[in-house]
Amino acid sequence: MSNSIRNAWTGIFCMALAAPAAAQSSRDIIAGARLGPGYAQMLNLASTPDISAARYNVTDGSSQLAINVLRIPYESRWLALSNDSDLYWRVAGGYLTTKSDFPVNVPAVGSGSISSTWSAYSLTGGLLAKIRFGEGFTFVPALDVGAARLDNQADYAGAATALQPGLDGLLFNWRSNAWLVTPNAGLEWTHANADRTYSVRGHVAWSWISSFAETDPVLKFNETAGVYSIRAERVAPTGKSIFDRALGWVLFGGYAGFFGPNRNALGFTSVAEVGLGVEVPLSTSAEKRERIRVGASYLFGPDVTGWTISAGMKF
Repeated sequence: MSNSIRNAWTGIFCMALAAPAAAQSSRDIIAGARLGPGYAQMLNLASTPDISAARYNVTDGSSQLAINVLRIPYESRWLALSNDSDLYWRVAGGYLTTKSDFPVNVPAVGSGSISSTWSAYSLTGGLLAKIRFGEGFTFVPALDVGAARLDNQADYAGAATALQPGLDGLLFNWRSNAWLVTPNAGLEWTHANADRTYSVRGHVAWSWISSFAETDPVLKFNETAGVYSIRAERVAPTGKSIFDRALGWVLFGGYAGFFGPNRNALGFTSVAEVGLGVEVPLSTSAEKRERIRVGASYLFGPDVTGWTISAGMKF
């Protein structure tokens, strides 16, 4: 995403200095730059159905980009399909923001800059089934659909103000809405003994993302985005208790990434995670398994580092 926009920006900047018909040339360059994959990946990252506050620091070549994400879902059992399977429903809200500064130096005019902020908002809902196969294995097919909004706000300073008429509504200061349809599936293995629990979960999702009601038709995009992940965790007792409820340590690690033709649109393709948390049961009854969990983790990978803070309820 950062490289795509910077490449488009470089072309528009050079054109603006040389061509008198700057407005039409700006439209041609932006239309040919294929910025849609980056926009779609931002919406995809904002709409992933889990709960965490995350910061990704992306270093892609000579450019740097900070992406902040907040996601808040809710999931509940709807009905029993059989003795070994249940149907659940879920909803999730997401928010993403990222900022970039673009320096401008115009000969005989001076220097300036464009400070740009992209914001994505999403609301998704869906159904999932949890099918237990025995030996600790559970298969989780799901379908999520949602709507999202992506907008850009930019401030021009110095010599950059001369470029505002040709860029506003096309590269900066615009908005678009989008539909998302995401079939996905997970497979989880869990093993529990007297006081420890081990689990491994794999997940894969494929999204169709289509924009509508754009500020300008040149912004329209129809893209796909794939995501995969694998996560392992170990829960063990701390020997402490809170309100007569045993407190447990949670050690976890994972690996996730994008796949498909646009997997590098945000400047990175994969990220690893290591973290630590604690959890406590909601009830003192051994038959009820609901637990509140909080944790924090460190993210790292090629061209990216970051951190997350998470909170949620486990069933």
